[in-house]
Amino acid sequence: MTHEQNMIADALSRGAIPGRGYRLARLISQILHPIPLALISLITIGTFGIETLREGFLWALVTACLQIIPPMIFFVVRLRQGAYTDDDVSDRTQRNELYFFGIINLLVGLLLLNLFDAPLPFRALVAAAALVSAIAWAINLTWKISVHAASMGSTATIAAIYYEPLGLMLWICAIILGWARVRTRNHTPMQVIAGLALATVGVLVTFMAFGLR
Repeated sequence: MTHEQNMIADALSRGAIPGRGYRLARLISQILHPIPLALISLITIGTFGIETLREGFLWALVTACLQIIPPMIFFVVRLRQGAYTDDDVSDRTQRNELYFFGIINLLVGLLLLNLFDAPLPFRALVAAAALVSAIAWAINLTWKISVHAASMGSTATIAAIYYEPLGLMLWICAIILGWARVRTRNHTPMQVIAGLALATVGVLVTFMAFGLR
């Protein structure tokens, strides 16, 4: 089966209309994936939230190793084991173990960052991620919320806190991503809006609690 045929079959399996719009939406979803978005958040804080660029990038690297790499390895291993029906983990019930592993990993990472006396913005970022993930997991027990949208909302909000032009650009990207997730039938409009809203409120509340707003 050719790549084009695979794309058509994938669209039809989701109840989406195949075509250029679907291919574009899939590409946008891959570019604005939670992993690169998490990296953007770390780089944003390292660049604009820490006194020296060298220190900011060093802690961004440390936090990335704690926050991003373990869940990424877990996901790849479980995907290859056939635990998920597709790389979007479209089946809501299959997401529970990802949430559980991710939350535990974030809490351990936050503990280590506290022990290492990491800069406050990085600790706030990880704490916000843990809070949003825990609430999203609770919601996921009965209703699928968009993780892509939540990641985008978190990244855009953090960027708006530290550098407004970047925040504005990322919020425009959030609208584009929202269209993409609905176009591919991965989520409904309400699931996308819920993800954006949850992450935005979660980040603002956490950063305020840390005295960063």
